[in-house]
Amino acid sequence: MENQDENDILDFWWNRDLSNITEAEYLSMVLGPKYLSFKLMIPLTIIYIMIFITGVFGNVITCIVIVRNSFMQTATNYYLFSLAISDLTLLILGLPNELGVFWQQYPWSLGTMLCKTRAYVSEMSSYVSVLTIVAFSVQRYLAICHPLHVYSISSLERSTRIIVAVWLIAMVAAIPFAIYTKVNFVEYPPESGNYSADSAICGMLLPDMPKFPLYELSCIVFFLIPMFIIFVLYTRMGLQIKSRTKKALGPIENAFVHGAHRQSRKSIVRMLSVVIMFFLCWAPFHTQRLVYIYAQESDYYPDLNEWLYILSGCLYYFSTTVNPILYTLMSCKYRKAFKQAVCCRTRRLVDKTLIAKEFHPRRSDFLNDSDEKIICSARYKNKKINYPFFYY
Repeated sequence: MENQDENDILDFWWNRDLSNITEAEYLSMVLGPKYLSFKLMIPLTIIYIMIFITGVFGNVITCIVIVRNSFMQTATNYYLFSLAISDLTLLILGLPNELGVFWQQYPWSLGTMLCKTRAYVSEMSSYVSVLTIVAFSVQRYLAICHPLHVYSISSLERSTRIIVAVWLIAMVAAIPFAIYTKVNFVEYPPESGNYSADSAICGMLLPDMPKFPLYELSCIVFFLIPMFIIFVLYTRMGLQIKSRTKKALGPIENAFVHGAHRQSRKSIVRMLSVVIMFFLCWAPFHTQRLVYIYAQESDYYPDLNEWLYILSGCLYYFSTTVNPILYTLMSCKYRKAFKQAVCCRTRRLVDKTLIAKEFHPRRSDFLNDSDEKIICSARYKNKKINYPFFYY
């Protein structure tokens, strides 16, 4: 069946008059436009840069606060530190590259090794993020619903072993993506044996995919199952908090009671936001992959795939920005530690400035200490190809 499809594709191109078509025009017909329109590129570039800056800043600050404050080095925060590292890896090694692909979709010029590395690291980092969120959610669930047991299973040593296991599982699970992702080339003219260097594209194309359902397994193991676990855990946590609040307050009605109710509602809203954001950030990503496999024959596929790819890319990287907000910035303890770290740093800088002014009375009276850092994540470009690719 697969050979028949390839023969049909070859016949389609062979029967066309290619005598008046240049190589660039031919590649555009097969691969699509080499450059996207500026109307699309400018907004995408702005969005990606904003995600890059805010994601790096939030995750770097998370790491700094946990490392610099000994009282923040708890089992729970170990998971948050691992999550921040995986998000930073995803941002640094993926987002700039993908933004570059948006500006020039082909040819891929970084070689086979970097193509495979890009696919492997981005897939591994996303798996680490998902599994860490699940482990962290289990930790929260035990602390809220089974507080008597949480101390016996939440030691730093045990949390460290779980984090190491998460990274090892992600590293192993991402190996097939490194194996089957290749630098592909279009043969031009068809059946000529010549491969166009300008057609190089890094990705896992449908003809080269493994016999086992790789994308489907990835969706089930690293999205549907984690989504179900997170939904169940946070639902039970929300119900437990609501139940405890009612039992503790009873029929009493005063300002303290209203404050406790508000705090309970805030906790439930935060938990609900975790579930919603997890779904919103990862559902389009896996949907786009499944559409690439199962919907290519649809008349709506080209437009659907293009917009799904753009949407899933933005939300895929946005998850690295929203994670520090959901899991750290919402914590009162974390915010206090952050202020302490910033205030201590500012106080030291001010003291140094005052000492310097004793020797330099004309020096400026204001201190400017800005520290910007940046980071990124990666996916693959899945396009409908009307001609078989070849790879070295």
